[in-house]
Amino acid sequence: MDWQSAAGPYGSVTGVPSPSSAMKILSFLFALLLVVFHGAAGFVKPPRPFIRCGYRGTFCFPGACPRGNVHLGICRSGLSCCKWL
Repeated sequence: MDWQSAAGPYGSVTGVPSPSSAMKILSFLFALLLVVFHGAAGFVKPPRPFIRCGYRGTFCFPGACPRGNVHLGICRSGLSCCKWL
């Protein structure tokens, strides 16, 4: 009986895993990390679209909307878009 035939060159007798199983584990971990980081990119909040303001009783106002008006969103200039009640 040959000394390599009993356990192979990297056999389980020494407790060291064979290179092929180590490569399988590394490739699995790499694929898992790739999927995790690729999926994490989908959780970024998209920027809110600007509201078309300045028609049908709406107007842009710096800061909070005046009392008696409803805040609708943000105008293109970054001001508050308000609506007359």
